[in-house]
Amino acid sequence: LVKILKYLGELNFRGIYDENLAKKTPDTGRAVIDSEWFQEWLTTLLGGIVWATGMPGAGKTVLACIVIEYIQKQLVEKSKSQDICVLFAFCRYTERLMVIDILLAILRQLLERHPQVLTYVEPMYERHECENTRPSEAEVVDLLRQIASSGLFKQTFYILDGLDEAVSDIQVDLLEILSSLPINFFITSRPLDTIRDLVPSARFITVIASDPDIALLIDQKVHRMPVLRKLLMNNATLKAEVVSIISLKSSGMFLLASLHLDMLKECVSESDIRNALEVLPRGVDGIYDKTMDRIKALPGRQADLAKRVLIWVTCAQRPLTVEELVLAVSVCPETFRFDKEMEPAGIDSILSLCCGLIQVE
Repeated sequence: LVKILKYLGELNFRGIYDENLAKKTPDTGRAVIDSEWFQEWLTTLLGGIVWATGMPGAGKTVLACIVIEYIQKQLVEKSKSQDICVLFAFCRYTERLMVIDILLAILRQLLERHPQVLTYVEPMYERHECENTRPSEAEVVDLLRQIASSGLFKQTFYILDGLDEAVSDIQVDLLEILSSLPINFFITSRPLDTIRDLVPSARFITVIASDPDIALLIDQKVHRMPVLRKLLMNNATLKAEVVSIISLKSSGMFLLASLHLDMLKECVSESDIRNALEVLPRGVDGIYDKTMDRIKALPGRQADLAKRVLIWVTCAQRPLTVEELVLAVSVCPETFRFDKEMEPAGIDSILSLCCGLIQVE
């Protein structure tokens, strides 16, 4: 088993799942989970496709993780059922994966969670190991289909997040392949009108952060902002204004609500908060413009450091580690040499200067 798992590759989506699940606030996503159509999709034994679309920052990835967690806890762990299979994958701009990479990662995940499928996987492994070859895309798809149709599982759930973040031809291939399997399939992406006709039977839903979910996010973030928390703690009216105005101006996007709150973090009085609320921008362009204005208004050296951080993160060919980013901005832009005196105090100081535009994952 260990040899076959290693042969299938090292790609593991568990880290992305754990990281994004940790971002959710209690009861986020209940509107979807409690909906009649979702409960119907969960219980159908004939398979079915749900495609959730939304703008960037609307909470699609967190919703996908909530769906995974709910199925795992309610259908698998609570009932102690071994005949329900839950598999998931994430597409990311920062990691250009081929279809075969994703399929092999799904197969590996399946084998890790359900060792009883070893009898299906072993013949393919032995054949390719003997011939020193790798399985084709068609072979892996056929194997996944065999397992899903074998009767080992009463239901098989596949959750695919970020379909829009794959390149266009891979979007089509993934959608056609996974929608052809006898599974319950949940997809999240930005709106992809040019390919939605490939799954005419899918149920399409729009992901928008609801006002209650925005309120939960605000509570969670304010809790970690000592000054703002103290100002709102004993002023229910002011807190209600903050929730109402941010909900209105965030346009159903968690990302915007989070950036709006970052703009209130510097407030030290009730008057500061009310003044800041009056000028909170609407929409993505407005909030980014306002955030960049805040960065440009920093003292010269701090503004320069924040801009260099943003340039490095934006232009890097892959996501940078914390250590790499600190070293990168410690390079003198004139001599292109590391300068110990330019090294920032640490990642926390960098995050603070970038006003919420940079996160450590």
